[in-house]
Amino acid sequence: MSAKRQLRRRSTEDEPRFVIGMDAHSKKLAISIWDWSDRFNPCLHREIKCMDIEAMVATYERHVDLDSITIIEASTNSANLKRMLNEAGYRAEVVRSDTIANKERKRRICDIVDAENLALAYIKGDIDECVWTPSDRYTEYRDIMFAYRDTSKEVTRISNRIWSVCSRKGYKLPIKGGKAKTATLRAMIAETGIGGFAKEQLETLLEDYDRLFARKEALSKRIAEIVLSNPRMLKLMQLQGVNYKGAFALEAAVEDPHRFSKASKLAAYGGFSPIVNSSGDEEENAKRRGGLHKPLDGEGRQDVKFFFTEAGQSVLTSCANSKLGKWGWAMVNRGKPRNKVACAIGRKLITYGWHILRGDPTPNRDSEAFFKRKMRGFHQTIGAKRMHELGYGTRNEFADAQAKLIYGKLAEQTTSTKEKAVC
Repeated sequence: MSAKRQLRRRSTEDEPRFVIGMDAHSKKLAISIWDWSDRFNPCLHREIKCMDIEAMVATYERHVDLDSITIIEASTNSANLKRMLNEAGYRAEVVRSDTIANKERKRRICDIVDAENLALAYIKGDIDECVWTPSDRYTEYRDIMFAYRDTSKEVTRISNRIWSVCSRKGYKLPIKGGKAKTATLRAMIAETGIGGFAKEQLETLLEDYDRLFARKEALSKRIAEIVLSNPRMLKLMQLQGVNYKGAFALEAAVEDPHRFSKASKLAAYGGFSPIVNSSGDEEENAKRRGGLHKPLDGEGRQDVKFFFTEAGQSVLTSCANSKLGKWGWAMVNRGKPRNKVACAIGRKLITYGWHILRGDPTPNRDSEAFFKRKMRGFHQTIGAKRMHELGYGTRNEFADAQAKLIYGKLAEQTTSTKEKAVC
């Protein structure tokens, strides 16, 4: 049962005796403790206006009964505070930061007033939904995903700076990327005899580029091994255009697919909520956030949105003969902008991903050949030596074994059906 339904169906007998509102910052927090033993007349029991986060558990053990619930306003460290309280035996829930945004405040805003309003909002029944927080394992997955994203941005930034220096000085531009960029640029420096500060600057940028690129490659390998050990992530790679990084990003962001009652809710969470053409202020604000002529409203998880937009472009480029690719090109040929069509395909892929994460069966073997080819490339990404250490065989043996887990119970394809299989 979701947290939303649990709160809506709460009974008076199951409610805790004390309700604590917490307003937290990076180092300090404020709590307001309310005695709710009299359901019709709650009264303020204690206030602590300034408390160190390190002393939170010890303070709770002295002043807070176990028969209590703590309502924490969503912030960067709210999930960590909830985990600390849960480990100490206390119940805690995280609520959206706008829960008390519209509450009338007589004078100045302060932390203890916000904490009090959070507790009273729960007591009055104004809170009907809690913020979902990931488990420790999936929190680590998200940290890895954020580290990969930030490192990729830094690699691109350094690459652009190298290009800028070469362009200003009239040097030959290093078109190639990755490790080839470093080799090409070093060869160019040696051939042209660049000296002075320009040489010093380029060598410094090359050192930064090599270090960040190696970090990106190491994170990529780590993500690949995590995907290899997670059956649901491997199943997500059935989706056209979705590589192991996209599968990792979606699974790390979702964890529990049953918290999304419909596929459209997962699509909106992943950043694929379309802008509605309407005269309302909400749609106008969404257009401003998304940008002029952009099809999406700019909300949702940008990391998931990036990978699945790229997957949509990949379908148009590499899977044009598949059913989804033909649909996309039909939209392009009708005059739809390619980027909008790529977003539409990305939304469809997330919808398919919702069914895969929930364990819905694969309908047919149309994507089996494509999935096997992707598994062979995945084997090569991790490396034959490492795959052998993990207990896997050759590329073909690995691909056949993974395909058998997904398609093994389905009926064999006929010859005519195989010819129509997706790319």
